[in-house]
Amino acid sequence: MNMTCFENEISENIKQNIVSAWQEGHGGTAEKAHLLHSNDGVVLLIPEALYQAEMTLSRNPGTGGNVLDQYLRTLLHTVASDFVPMLEKNTNQTIDQVIPLVDLHAGWAIAFYRFK
Repeated sequence: MNMTCFENEISENIKQNIVSAWQEGHGGTAEKAHLLHSNDGVVLLIPEALYQAEMTLSRNPGTGGNVLDQYLRTLLHTVASDFVPMLEKNTNQTIDQVIPLVDLHAGWAIAFYRFK
């Protein structure tokens, strides 16, 4: 899959709005987002999306890491899904599925927008 970055005024606005929505819904230290585009879809990357305490909790067995992962994925899916219409308009593609992933060790939130 060959990916390129969105680098235009519309995508900058989308990225800022995504970070604001994440901060409103979750908090954390996220200050930026990245959007990568390919023929198959769009990838949203939010570095530093999690609190240090969340990352530490996930590393300790039996402390609810699975519950935390599921909660964060649900929140990410909610936030990411709100931007489907904007991304469809910007890419001239129909998004079939939003797939949320959270890297609890790195603290990144990642969403795949898969085209139909």
